[in-house]
Amino acid sequence: MRIDQKQGGIELNGPGSAERVGTDGPGRAGQGSRSSRTDSVEVSSDARLLNQALTAASEGTGIRQDRVEEMRKKLAAGELGNDAGRLADRLIDDLTGR
Repeated sequence: MRIDQKQGGIELNGPGSAERVGTDGPGRAGQGSRSSRTDSVEVSSDARLLNQALTAASEGTGIRQDRVEEMRKKLAAGELGNDAGRLADRLIDDLTGR
């Protein structure tokens, strides 16, 4: 596949590859000659942050199965979730940074 534009074009040479095709001037497609110019891409800081977040999310779940099992056992034994007032106080303290 070959796409020529005013400033150059793209020639696909197989899956996932692309090369710039030169031009003979504004608006005229070249005769297949390769240009020595290179393209560059700038990635915004937001895009880099999103990429880091996606990478971190895909690396692991962050769930500690040992703690999950421990809390399930406490819940089943009635040792967890009995004091709503204490839970509310802990949530408020956590949210206010105390």
